[in-house]
Amino acid sequence: MARRPPPIPTTHARTPGPLGQDTKANNEKFIRDVFETTNKFRNMHGCPSLTVSSELTKLAQAWANHLRDNNIMGHRPKPKYGENIFLSGGMDVTGDLPVEMWYREINAFNFDKPDFTPTSGHFTQLIWKACREIGTGVARRADRTWVVCNYNPPGNIVGQFKENVPRKL
Repeated sequence: MARRPPPIPTTHARTPGPLGQDTKANNEKFIRDVFETTNKFRNMHGCPSLTVSSELTKLAQAWANHLRDNNIMGHRPKPKYGENIFLSGGMDVTGDLPVEMWYREINAFNFDKPDFTPTSGHFTQLIWKACREIGTGVARRADRTWVVCNYNPPGNIVGQFKENVPRKL
């Protein structure tokens, strides 16, 4: 039986700011910002821009909703696609923030000995050169924001890091 991660501890109540309101317009802008920031970073490494997949978007949104509804943080078990997840609380979160946090893991990646490491896995998935599609989901409750991005084809494949995680141009 799979071990379930412990629930996220409760914090004192905060009111989300205007960007953190769970509205259709906010969520659409958020997802657009994730997409644009993702492609900005990919282009810095000479990786092709991703296109939005409606299938991946539905999948990512369903998982973001699941994480919110259960107040947990964790990857989908046995994922078919690549996946990056993010959780923030106590602040307005814009779509560029999770992507920038994942990209910061570049500092933990060794381009001279490219391989998977848990401390750089979000970064390597983000810019994985062979990847072509993205889907993003965002779910909010009170002051918390859960973000899920799914990628196709998935990255972080052992033995394929050298050709799929290029240095910055």
